[in-house]
This record gives sequence, structure tokens and C-alpha cells, in this order.
Amino acid sequence: MGIKYKIRLGFITIGILLFLSGIISSLELARFNRATHNLLAKSQGSIEISKQMLDAIQEQNTALLLSITDTGRNAVYDSLIAQSNLAFDQAFRTAQAELRDPIRLDAIRTASRYYNNIVSQVTDSTDIAWFTDVYKTSYYNLTYAIKEFMVQIQHRTIDYTAQLERNAYRASMVGIIALGAGILLLLVFYFMLSNYFTGPVLQITKSLKGYVNSRLPFEVAVSTRDEINTLKEYIAALVSANKKTRQ
Repeated sequence: MGIKYKIRLGFITIGILLFLSGIISSLELARFNRATHNLLAKSQGSIEISKQMLDAIQEQNTALLLSITDTGRNAVYDSLIAQSNLAFDQAFRTAQAELRDPIRLDAIRTASRYYNNIVSQVTDSTDIAWFTDVYKTSYYNLTYAIKEFMVQIQHRTIDYTAQLERNAYRASMVGIIALGAGILLLLVFYFMLSNYFTGPVLQITKSLKGYVNSRLPFEVAVSTRDEINTLKEYIAALVSANKKTRQ
């Protein structure tokens, strides 16, 4: 194998390794960025949906309380209650469609069914005592279930964030390992150049200088079968021919 080919092969190998390490690191970082963006988007969307459900229930609670205390405007409050109930149902269906694990909505589903059953009992004769003794419990249960759902989202976001941090560490480690391998390969390449190229050339130069200046024997050991060895053999032949001429 020629020297030119060896040097070219060494640099190409190092270049390919560093290029691959850069590609791998870039892909890992891109995947990390996508995962982070998706996580934040899903968490924000889930929290927004939870807020919509909570707002709808609170509006319905206010309208129901006003309808009980102000019997002269029942039709208006009934419309507000129906609109709030519709807004809650829409937000709940959106949450069911977007969540991968709808089981987390079971508590809200159960509480909302009980709440709607209680609200359906409202009549013109319903008084404030019913509101405080019967209705309030179902209202608190439903709002508590929604708030617990929001807390679960926050906890899952924290867990996902920790996982993303570990993924980012692994992504950086891939680049570091590849870079370390590239540096190691560069050192090996330097060692090979020093021992199989630079070293033999210096030995040939030193031995040839010794022959020219002091007529010392030209003796150089070259272990490779390349241009360096060919150069050594030609110089040895030239020195031998020069000795014969002098004799």
C-alpha cells in the first residue's frame, strides 16, 4: 500500500467519523427539540382544555345559583346553564380525543354524570338549602376531579422533562464518544505516520548524511513495503555503486 494512499485513507476515515458524529448529534438534537415541542404543546393543550371545563362548570354554578335566588329570570339562567353544560361537554370530548390515555378522565366522567344528575333535579321550587346541602357536594367533587386532572398533567410534564433531560444527555454523549473516537483515531494516525513515514525518512537522511560526511555504512531498516522502502533500496544501491567506483 502506497504512502499517498495510506495518508489519504487516514484522513478520509477521520473525516467520515467526524462527519458521522456530527450527523448523529444533529439528528439526536433535532429529535430532542421535536419531543420537547410536542411535550410542551400537549401539556399546554391539556391544561387549556382543563381550564375550559373548569370555567364551564363555574359559569354553570353561578347561573344555577342565580336561578335559585332570582326566580323571575329562570328562562335566562336556564339558557346559561345549557350553554355552560354544552361548553363542558365539548371540552371533555376534546380531551378524550387528544389524550392517549382516556382512563385518566374517568374521575371527571364519573363526577360529571353525578353532577348532571343533581342539576337535572332543579325545579321552580328548588331553594338555597338544596343548593348548599345537595348540589354543592357534586359541584365540589367535579371541580376537584378537574383540578386533580390538571395536577396529573403537571406531574407527567415533570416526568417527561426529566426523561428529555436524560435523552439530551444521551444525545450529547453520542457526539462526545464519536469525537473521542475521532481524536483517538487521529492519534493512531499520527503514530503510524511517525513510525512508518517520518521515522524511516529521518533514519534514511541520518544514515545517508553519515555516509557522505564520514563514510559510515548506510544501514537503514524499513519494515514497510512502500515508497519509503523503495527509496531506501535505491539509495543503498547508489551508495553501493559509489563504493565500487571509488575502489
